[in-house]
Amino acid sequence: MGLDSMEHREQPIEANTVFNLTDRLTIFSYLVSSNRVRWYRVIMRTFWHYHRELYRYQLTAHEVRDALREQLDPEYSLEQCQNDLAALKEWGCLTTIYDSSRATSIASFLSPALLYQATPEAMAIETFLAEQTRATASSGALRQGDLSRLWDMLLRIDEILQQDLAAFSTSQCQELADEWQRAFEIWNTMAREAAQYLANMISASQSSKPDLEAYQHYKSAVVAYVHGFAQALTLYGPRIREQIAQWSERSTLEAFVSLLAQYLSPPTPMLEQVRTEDELRLDAQKQVDALAAWFAPGKNADAFRRNALAEVDKVVRRAASLASASRPNANYAQQLHLLAHILLQARDGETAQQLFSVAFAHPLPIHLSEGLAGTPSDLYMPDQATAWQEEPVSTLYLRPVSRANRGEHAREDPIIDNRLLTQSLIEQHEARLQEQLRRLNHLFAQERLDIGTLKKVTAQERTILLDIIDSCLSQPSHQCRALDDSIVVLLNPEEAEYTLLKASDGVLLLPRYCLERQMMPALAAVSARDSQEMEGEDVDR
Repeated sequence: MGLDSMEHREQPIEANTVFNLTDRLTIFSYLVSSNRVRWYRVIMRTFWHYHRELYRYQLTAHEVRDALREQLDPEYSLEQCQNDLAALKEWGCLTTIYDSSRATSIASFLSPALLYQATPEAMAIETFLAEQTRATASSGALRQGDLSRLWDMLLRIDEILQQDLAAFSTSQCQELADEWQRAFEIWNTMAREAAQYLANMISASQSSKPDLEAYQHYKSAVVAYVHGFAQALTLYGPRIREQIAQWSERSTLEAFVSLLAQYLSPPTPMLEQVRTEDELRLDAQKQVDALAAWFAPGKNADAFRRNALAEVDKVVRRAASLASASRPNANYAQQLHLLAHILLQARDGETAQQLFSVAFAHPLPIHLSEGLAGTPSDLYMPDQATAWQEEPVSTLYLRPVSRANRGEHAREDPIIDNRLLTQSLIEQHEARLQEQLRRLNHLFAQERLDIGTLKKVTAQERTILLDIIDSCLSQPSHQCRALDDSIVVLLNPEEAEYTLLKASDGVLLLPRYCLERQMMPALAAVSARDSQEMEGEDVDR
């Protein structure tokens, strides 16, 4: 174990009156205890409803009883309500205070009514349950506008951070902290909704018997939906990552975290709930680190993009399989073969006749010979036995197998000579390889190639470049082997600057990568010769 682990182990565990790490959590008893769980849940949900929507925090037993009668049990009595409220108070879900403001007599003043109020821990549990219910019911979303809004907010924060934070007034500091909180909430909602949408995509791919037409519409919509968000993530992800890295390089991130810590916690009158400066700073640092880690290379953003595109591929494949399965089967020979097997395994003649009638929509097999099925007839005569139940009219004799009865064998088709065709395909393949080598040598006329310096390339050269870049990015060493066994190394895999690669059929936006080619001396001479030939052809054109 390292020093960090030892320091973490030596840190004391802070004890809490309710959410401790070692004792039994009695506050959760109302969720699982006895047969009164339904009433306990409705009571706590009533307190949560008044707390969140009506801004009332203290209720009387009569108000709770009326709410239970309306929602759950019309026969719910006041005595049962008081017993349930006492149990919830014992578990730490409720607290009580005396209400002397409504006293109208000396007797009511001496024995004031009780007011019940939910504890903050109980409200946290109900809020968590409500959030989980909402997350389960929601289908998630991939809103591209969240990324652009997040980037705009980070730009505004960067403009403020370029000024002197020490000269800021309290209102300016509060505005900066509020801007960060809005950006953090946008990112947090976007990350949560994206994860939920991906989970729903996986569930949809595992559902059985989907409607083909509806699934085809779903496929066309989800492909554009996910690809659009993936492109926005590819565009804004490196920008956000680079922006946070610039804050760290300018040493403004530490001052920014310190400023956020000052406005992170609202004021409270209870001293035991006031967090220390170190706790607030740690919380602010966690927020910044969480946003930076989500956009870090190979982390959440990249993992989501890979998994989402993989799920899109599954959707496309399943739509194709459903479309192929829904096509009618026109292989009548296979169907007749299957029907023959079923008739052969029939237990009696009546079953065979019913199968035949269903298959050919006719009561008698009139397409068979009279020796097997008798004289065909379209009349239905229930008093007479069917042809399947009668003895055959004639007896069939099979011809013996001998040399005299073999007859003349059918001649086999001549063997097709594919040597010329194979040789032609080999020559075409070799010609394509030589053409690719020539274009590769033309691109790497110098040992080092900067994509930003290429003014215009052909579509074939662009394909060769993209194949080399993809191969280098997929390897940990960021290098790959070319067609002529030379080694191509990607020097800047983390490049954030983008450039335009122009070709004859369009323009491609990609990072400004720099490639270096390492080859043997003999290959270098061939490469130089091919590069000169390609330059001569370009001049002729």
